[in-house]
Amino acid sequence: MKQNFGVPGFLSKLWALVEDHSTNDLICWSRNGSCFLVSNELRFSKEVLPLYFKHNNMASFVRQLNMYGFHKVVHVDMGLPREQEEVIEFQHPHFRCGETQLLKSIRRKVRSAVQLCTHRTINTHTHN
Repeated sequence: MKQNFGVPGFLSKLWALVEDHSTNDLICWSRNGSCFLVSNELRFSKEVLPLYFKHNNMASFVRQLNMYGFHKVVHVDMGLPREQEEVIEFQHPHFRCGETQLLKSIRRKVRSAVQLCTHRTINTHTHN
């Protein structure tokens, strides 16, 4: 995908990552293209994340996804603790296979003034 003006770098990289057929064994679109799948978190974070991002930290990657409104798809039959090699699905209504024009609609969540004040207050009290 060419750099799309108005689309944050994280989303452009994420799109390229999911579209890269050479990494389909670790990250790919779901069959219907409404979400993407990550398998084998450990291998994905060590082998694939550093190719697109400046880290290999799965938790940081998931945090970024959450900041842009992506959600982990939870299946009812997955109530048991999962293994590292299990497939994880992430979904966003504007992140769909073949629909790059929707990427402009995805915005990073902005902290509200109340959240910022609460965060500063907590940090002030914990560091004194």
